[in-house]
Amino acid sequence: MRKENTFLNHLWNVFSRDMRAKGEIKRNEIKVWSQNMWNMTFYPIFTFEFNANNHLVKITDKINPIGKTIVGLFSIVILYFIFSNLSTDFDFLENWLPILIISVFLLIFISVFRKLYLSEKQNQLDEIFEILDIEVEEDKLEKEWSLKNTLIRLFTYPFCLFLIGLNIFLIIPNGQYILALGTFGFVGFYLISDIKMILKNKKTTGNNV
Repeated sequence: MRKENTFLNHLWNVFSRDMRAKGEIKRNEIKVWSQNMWNMTFYPIFTFEFNANNHLVKITDKINPIGKTIVGLFSIVILYFIFSNLSTDFDFLENWLPILIISVFLLIFISVFRKLYLSEKQNQLDEIFEILDIEVEEDKLEKEWSLKNTLIRLFTYPFCLFLIGLNIFLIIPNGQYILALGTFGFVGFYLISDIKMILKNKKTTGNNV
């Protein structure tokens, strides 16, 4: 489907959940994007650049405007929360635990988001190459239960349980409901995203057998 690459079109795309591939065609450039059930909001936009002889010379990608906006708003909220709680007499040593939790929280969030985006980017590129009948060297997919991913989960899953316990026994009893909501949201986001990645990888592996 032919669509202009505008903020409003992508906003409607997110809310309508239209899974059809869309694109904007210019003289020496084609932009293509598509959603799927695994990635409704943070889908990539691919740009295919052609030379004067209509030969493909470059493929680039970037996150869509809605995804960028959400990431920007999330970053602003986090920074506001951090700086609004700082004062001139703030002692980093006495508050090492919340600082550590926030730091790990951000690290895991960025890692999960990056992993989701790269996975979706590669899957869509594979589909585009298949449609255009372009042969590319097949890369080995990283197994979801490789040693590296297993070690990561041995850290992140207990950390999520720790955050849940921290909410129940400390944060909520102290009336910090916004912080509790944000923490539960993070834990839910990570666990759901990770489970989706496992199921998606399993499905892809099964189709390749």
